[in-house]
Amino acid sequence: MGRSLRELAYRYDLYIVPIWREPFDQMVEKHVPLPKRGTILEVNSGTGGLALDLAARIGMRGEVVATERNAVMVQIARSKAAIKRLPNLTFLEKDPTDLGLEAEAYGLVIGDATLLPPSHIAPIVAEMARVAEYQATVALKLLTRGSFDECYSILWEALHRCGLDAYSPQVEALSIRWPTVTEVQEIFARHGLQYPHCFVERAEFVFETAADFLESPLIEDYFLPQWLAFLPDEATRERVRRQMRRIIERERRRAEFDFSIKATLAIGRKV
Repeated sequence: MGRSLRELAYRYDLYIVPIWREPFDQMVEKHVPLPKRGTILEVNSGTGGLALDLAARIGMRGEVVATERNAVMVQIARSKAAIKRLPNLTFLEKDPTDLGLEAEAYGLVIGDATLLPPSHIAPIVAEMARVAEYQATVALKLLTRGSFDECYSILWEALHRCGLDAYSPQVEALSIRWPTVTEVQEIFARHGLQYPHCFVERAEFVFETAADFLESPLIEDYFLPQWLAFLPDEATRERVRRQMRRIIERERRRAEFDFSIKATLAIGRKV
């Protein structure tokens, strides 16, 4: 279902931030020390939760600039900042792979690629490295290999039951498109970020019914469209969605459906 930027923004803020965004942000809080002073940049800031926290923590010793592509999310974030009265916080509408910001200007750069296709990871790392000061820390939240394997298994079976076995190789391609930890470290090193290290936590998501899973904003708005993009038309995609629902409900005898991801925080230093 196509949704407007406004719908996506409000669904994101209400439903996705608590279960998805905040656990990743907690990894940042745990593993990324703030600079004593200077300017922090957050790329793909969503509706502003982490940027608000960073601005409050660094106070008048520094400034936080947060960028987000979705204009409505930027509006929501600015409203939150106005309520918090944080004069050291600025929200900008920017493309994460082409920020249009000054090079070597930020003492800490934090990015979020957790809801983006894996093909965006390298371009975002390159842009984050470009705008980071020398000796600055660059940190990116993302997913790594081994995420959503349970979902891909259901999708493969649904294709088979729909007589769409010709598309099965596409499901295998989905499962291996997430980079391994080693590949993430190689991307960081390739863009001048040394001593790359990845912190990985396995996170599990549980849904009581197939409908809860397929209609959740996380799956419906972000991941299911990516998983079904290789199918030729919307009618075929709907057939596969219905079959996925049947598999979860009937074959699992209405038991809970769960899947897991490898939540990853990659950190490097620009040299």
